Amino acid sequence: MKCECGKRPLDIVMSQILKIMIESEIVPPKATLRRNSPVPLSNFYYSSLNPQFIGEKTLILLHPDFTNDVAARLIEEVPEVACVLKGSPQSIVGQADKDSQINHFEILEGDDTQINVMRTLLQEKIVLVKSQSRHHIEVATTTEQKLVQLHNYLKNNDVKKGVAIDAMCGLGAIGIYLLKYGFEKVMFNDINPEMIEALEKNLEINDIDKGYEIFNESFEDLKTDKVDLCVIDAFPGMDIDEITQKAEKIADNVVII
Repeated sequence: MKCECGKRPLDIVMSQILKIMIESEIVPPKATLRRNSPVPLSNFYYSSLNPQFIGEKTLILLHPDFTNDVAARLIEEVPEVACVLKGSPQSIVGQADKDSQINHFEILEGDDTQINVMRTLLQEKIVLVKSQSRHHIEVATTTEQKLVQLHNYLKNNDVKKGVAIDAMCGLGAIGIYLLKYGFEKVMFNDINPEMIEALEKNLEINDIDKGYEIFNESFEDLKTDKVDLCVIDAFPGMDIDEITQKAEKIADNVVII
């Protein structure tokens, strides 16, 4: 079932994966692709140009019922699979707030490194490298939409390009964008120390070597002077009332994404 390019269509690859899962009895015999497939994540995303024909060692699979034996079969028998993770896609990966523990997906087999390349309205790309077992699931197109929202706010409001805070910076996309947009200084902050480690690598990848400070605090506890802009990009479903109130006290402009 290969294309003339030598790659197989995604549906064919996922059918083979589902067949192995059925044979291993972690999904029912009448399982379907729509209802029972694992989450397929590419180890490389470039905007919306994600392939329908899958190359070797490019898929990261996520399912709550994967076992070590199933993971070994998937890596051995499905050439497109690069990594197998155990976990629920509904769970928060990372650290939600100061009262939460750091949560990971479990790596059963393979390499979970993922690269996201985002286009921007500045005609520059932003590259983020992440560990899918440790970092929140968000593909390039979703991050691009956030950057467009931020760009439109800046274009349509009188915001001084002075000091900005990326309050929950994660891998750093928003803060890196603000620096490329022309802000004099960006304060990157995240409560999760693993995110800080990833952020430092992404700053280097994007040739950012000045104009920033990095803080490893809960945003509520972050001490700072008045700033020109604060951007809040919290995990989905989080209560951000306290965070928003803090942001409005310290920033002339607050953007909630």
